[in-house]
Amino acid sequence: MNMNHRIALLKPPTGRGRGGQPAGDWMLLQEVWGNVKFQSGAEVMRANADVSIVKCSIRIRARRDVDAAMRARYLGVTYEIKAVLPDSSNRDFVFLVCESAKQ
Repeated sequence: MNMNHRIALLKPPTGRGRGGQPAGDWMLLQEVWGNVKFQSGAEVMRANADVSIVKCSIRIRARRDVDAAMRARYLGVTYEIKAVLPDSSNRDFVFLVCESAKQ
């Protein structure tokens, strides 16, 4: 499996707004090489609006500083990382289970 896609790993904002909610911009942790596989795409109705949901798996070299609170950006699209799973056949890699929703 080729690692020929450039992936930006983004960490959440560290500041807090008035209500205690996270505030600020997502910060670049690092750009890494990876492999992206799109699993599915679906259109659903949410609040009477069409929403397209794209799911993908991104394989990167194993890292301890990536978790499900982060995001990944690929080709200008930002994906929420839903889970970080070990590669059972090769412990040098992890899979980022990702999802993006657009209205």
